[in-house]
Parts: sequence; C-alpha cells; structure tokens
Amino acid sequence: MSIWNQTPFFTKKNGQTITKNLLFIFFFLFVYSVGILSFSWFKSDGQINTVLVFSHLIPLLLYAVIIFVLIRFPKILDQSVYHLGTLQMKQNKYEKTGLSESFSLELKDKLENLMDSKKLYLNHEIRLNHIADLLDISRHHASQVINENFGLSFYDFINSYRIKDAKIKLCNGFENSSESISDIAYQCGFNNRVSFYKAFKKVTGSTPTEFMVKAA
Repeated sequence: MSIWNQTPFFTKKNGQTITKNLLFIFFFLFVYSVGILSFSWFKSDGQINTVLVFSHLIPLLLYAVIIFVLIRFPKILDQSVYHLGTLQMKQNKYEKTGLSESFSLELKDKLENLMDSKKLYLNHEIRLNHIADLLDISRHHASQVINENFGLSFYDFINSYRIKDAKIKLCNGFENSSESISDIAYQCGFNNRVSFYKAFKKVTGSTPTEFMVKAA
C-alpha cells in the first residue's frame, strides 16, 4: 500500500502549510543570494564581474517572482496541492478494481445513453444499485465509472441531470403557468423542495428564482 493511502497528507490545511514553508524557503534563498552577491561585490573592490552578477541576478529575480506569487496568490498553490493529493487518492482507490480505462469509458457512454433515453433521474427512488444492474456491473464499479468519468458522486451526478431538466422547465413558460417550484422539483425527480433548492444552488450557484430573473 502506498503512502498516499496510509496518510491523509493532502488536506486543505496541509496545503496552506506547504505554501508557508515554500515562502520561507524562497525568502531565505533570496536573502542568501543577496548576501553572496553583496559579499562578492565588496571583495572585488566595487569592480563589476558580469558573469558573477548574472549568475546571481537571475536566481534573485526568480526567487522574487515566486515570493510575490506565493504572497499575492496563496490559494493557487493551496488548491493545487490539495487537488493533486485528492486526485492521487482517487486513483489509488480504484487502482486494483480490475476495471480498465477503455471499459470504463465504454460504460460511461452506455450510462449517458441510459440517462438520456430512459431518463433514469426522474425515478425518485433511484439508487446506485439500479445503475449497477443496468450496466451489469458491481455497485463499486458503478461508483468508479461515475467518479472517474464525471468527477461527481452518484447523487451529484443524478442531480445534475435533474437540475438540467428543471432549468428547461423554468425557462419555458413557468411564470405563466399554475405550477409551483415544488411541482417542478417533483417532476424532475426530487422528493422535496428543500433538496431541490440545495441541489439547484450547488449546480448553478443561484436559487431557482434568481436563475429565472437572470434568464429573463
């Protein structure tokens, strides 16, 4: 078992720690290079050694740029380190499942066709087991296909289709109809208004009402 599986190293908190450590290291290197350059200048009695200057100036500029980026945009590295770790852990999670990449892609296409043709997401009681049975694979493999190919959990994957359907309904004469948002939610596969609002906000970044205002 690899160390990636043994240690939850790549957390958001650890990503921030790595950024701070790198900032300290590059700041130290910057100061060290300035010191070396100043000492060399002093020992040469003020005479300019072009090779020496450029050999230290280029690293100095590089360190300065890196320090600026780490200070100005700290979240970039934090998120990159975190996503790198989570991606590696996902890969290790399915490393020995026996599901090849080509077969996974084949199942992905089959799943998309099923979602579009049979509209599985409209089933209020749909579970991962149902998907697995339709694809004729194990529950674990069904989860792997969704996670790897769509980057979503099972419920987020199902809800993405439901929200897509809901957006179409909300934009097609909903304001002039007698239907309520709860009606739309139920028609699209949700069991209640609360879960619909939560999923809608997660997918679109806005509430159904805000979405309709923007779409108008």
